[in-house]
Amino acid sequence: MGGRQGEIDVLGFWGKARPRQRDGFRWHPLAFHCLDVAAVGENLLTRNHGLRRSLGHLLRLRRAETVRLLCFLLCLHDIGKFAKWFQAKEPQRLPDCFDDDPADLPSRYDHGAGGLRLFDAAPDVFHLPGGPEERHLRAWRPLVSAVMGHHGSPPTSDGGVAGLKREFGTVGIKAARAFIREAHARFALPELPVPDRRQAGPASHAVAGLAVLADWIGSNQDWFPYHDPALGLDAYWSHARERAARAVGESGVVPAPAKRGFDYQDLLGAGAEPSPMQRWAREVDLPAGPALFLVEDETGSGKTEAALMLAHRLLESGRADGLYVALPTMATANAMFDRLADACARFFAEDAVPSIALAHGARDLHAGFRAAMARGDRSEAHYSQAEQETDESDATASTACAAWIADDRRRAFLADAGAGTVDQALLSVLPSRHQSLRLLGLMRRVLVLDEVHAYDAYMQSELETLLEFQAGLGGSAILLSATLPGVIRRRLVKAFRRGLADRNDDRAGTRSVDARSDEDLATCYPLATLCAADVRSSTPVAGRTGRARVLPIRFIRSADTAVREVLRAARAGKAVLYIRNTVDDALDAHAELRRRGLAPTLFHARFALSDRLEIETEVVRRFGKHGGAAARAGQVLVATQVVEQSLDLDFDAVVTDLAPIDLLIQRAGRLWRHHRPERDGRPELLVVGPEPVADAPENWFARRFPRAAHVYRDHARIWLSAKKLHDAGVIDSPGGLRDLVEGVYGDDAAARLPPALRDSLRQAQDRAGTERGVAGANTLNLAKGFVRDGGAWDSDVRTPTRLADEPHRTLRLARVRDGDVEPWARESASDDASAWRLSELNVSARRIGGEWTAPQHVSAVHKAKGSWTRFDKEKILVLFDEAGDGAAAGRGRSGSDAPARIPLRYDPRVGLTWSRSLPS
Repeated sequence: MGGRQGEIDVLGFWGKARPRQRDGFRWHPLAFHCLDVAAVGENLLTRNHGLRRSLGHLLRLRRAETVRLLCFLLCLHDIGKFAKWFQAKEPQRLPDCFDDDPADLPSRYDHGAGGLRLFDAAPDVFHLPGGPEERHLRAWRPLVSAVMGHHGSPPTSDGGVAGLKREFGTVGIKAARAFIREAHARFALPELPVPDRRQAGPASHAVAGLAVLADWIGSNQDWFPYHDPALGLDAYWSHARERAARAVGESGVVPAPAKRGFDYQDLLGAGAEPSPMQRWAREVDLPAGPALFLVEDETGSGKTEAALMLAHRLLESGRADGLYVALPTMATANAMFDRLADACARFFAEDAVPSIALAHGARDLHAGFRAAMARGDRSEAHYSQAEQETDESDATASTACAAWIADDRRRAFLADAGAGTVDQALLSVLPSRHQSLRLLGLMRRVLVLDEVHAYDAYMQSELETLLEFQAGLGGSAILLSATLPGVIRRRLVKAFRRGLADRNDDRAGTRSVDARSDEDLATCYPLATLCAADVRSSTPVAGRTGRARVLPIRFIRSADTAVREVLRAARAGKAVLYIRNTVDDALDAHAELRRRGLAPTLFHARFALSDRLEIETEVVRRFGKHGGAAARAGQVLVATQVVEQSLDLDFDAVVTDLAPIDLLIQRAGRLWRHHRPERDGRPELLVVGPEPVADAPENWFARRFPRAAHVYRDHARIWLSAKKLHDAGVIDSPGGLRDLVEGVYGDDAAARLPPALRDSLRQAQDRAGTERGVAGANTLNLAKGFVRDGGAWDSDVRTPTRLADEPHRTLRLARVRDGDVEPWARESASDDASAWRLSELNVSARRIGGEWTAPQHVSAVHKAKGSWTRFDKEKILVLFDEAGDGAAAGRGRSGSDAPARIPLRYDPRVGLTWSRSLPS
């Protein structure tokens, strides 16, 4: 590879021109940068055997063929930069072979779209195996689109040959052709087979993620400083490979090896006896290829440890490289972090340095990745000075990397072990920028989804698509639930099988090794289900010895009675939990208990993240498994749904608002959860709610819980929950849990409803059908691949992971100190990015519509936002004084359309509230 073809000098075209070193070369040849990225890809695939095998299987290629093809494609990722419109972005660098005046050329140009346009309008330039036949080009196109979309979304392609010539010019097309010819020779492309069109679509999703990662690493000037073009392509390729070896090694993205001989003593402690479900997880035969494990067992039974055992077995056998644990909410995710960190410290080989990314936690990724990929690059300027704030395609790769990785929720997908909310995983199957990087991480990680029953129809449909992608790309998943309705179990399994069918092109599905039907298994509990390419089995598992219990239920009819019960229990020296269904109801209960002489702790979602973490830590310390009798005695926690799942909390008395049956079962799991010798008597769950009378009116639930009526909209299921519990009088665990859940969600449950609530059920079913339809339109298409029409990429609306009755806004709280604006959580973080993240909370957009800043603080606000990334633009900054008073913009309470200042108050122990008057 010499670098010159005829009169075209491909080394005269620049690819990078934002040097960080003053004494180095001022620009980096485009051809050199393309080789940098190809070398990174080669090294990633060489070091990560599992990733190479997975991509090879998707492309139906052998090892060497996989590496050569992907290196070639990565080498072309910036082929659109040979266009004169791109070269003119740096007028002084425009190659002499162009006769144009840079001032006459447009300043806006998407080089990814230009590269795809080159393929669509002049495919002969690429000389791909199979030639110009249409069927072969259709197979290549999603893969070409994948590497051209290295800025995070599939590029568009329009304008045809005429548009191509305007952008590239004849010289630019010749230069691109010359470089492609060089790449062909380097990677021996003509010898490769044509990819199967049915496999190229799914594979392109993973290739797109590889392109983003390789481009980010290959664009980092710490590893790939600008180089004089005099070196030539042959010599530079050797140089690039040496640089890539160092870069990939220091980046922290090479998976750590798993520990050998891992067992439950590593999870439970020496001498601990695993439960029957945990023994199943240790002993079940692992199938070849992607596998789905569905674990249904009661709350507090050790499902998480069973999942971690399965995950480690998959890692140790080479079927996966890491794990990602996805939980329903931020609060449940926070509770998992320390458990996961402690376990993962024993997951990997003793001499390994695994990266553990726990969103919102103090731990972080591999130090090399954080330092080298985020250092200084966030401020690297765009190449075009026009439309910098809105033109994502013009941002440099280093800027994009630093901005994306600055959010710790995203880092988890590049770590050996990560945890976060399910929303972060769902973004991998939505048309969101850089979703392909999430997919690349997930496909080689065991995806652990906890509390899979806890989602509405929209999110359930998204979960099904996520499982389809996971199976289709070769990844395994573990699903956990204590209260999973049969209809949801069947949908989740079906979705994973759909992905297996796409992966194997076998629509016949799997064979069952269990002769019993789903109807027979519906009554079995606990239950373990396994689904893989050639097997589906369901195994009834015994409950944990000594954990069976029959918990009496007592209904009370008013919140005032509930408060009296809480007071009575607290004054008797008991640790008490009072669960309300909304934040405002929890605030009211907290205020009333304080008025009556108690000092309850308040825990809900309307705290800044730093304060929420602090409260959670205190709650777990006091009411967790190891909380001492003296510290617990007479203490009261008033909370919302944030405590009903994943938190290991234990109370002597629990009072709860009426809720759906699965959530009530979860809440009951917080009552007498652990053995405590100081207890006497027997536990009793108190449920606040109206009597489930046979002639219940339509507003049966709403008239008692007007706020919660908007949270739990399916009032028919609420009535069925109350009726089932009222008739049973107890929660029989584990033997009776399946009957309770199916009695509310089963196919025949509707027949027992009062006539006035049947319309409510029909409306809920219609709403669920609509939500599933919306999710189907919003999620990406695995088979179509990483192409523009493979999802709603052209929508101007950001696709949500959750459908809410009303939109929410993210607030960033700040203090004004000595004229400067500081994040509320300044003292809780080591850097600005983390401090701002820890200062966030979400509120209804109805209550706060926008940002309001006093004139005297405008300059300080502008300075404070200087460290924010493009992903933070829509967040609202709210300034508070030391007393906790502040204001934001929004609609007046009268309903007027005129903007108004909304008075706010923030207390670290109460949360965000709307005060009665504006601060002076």
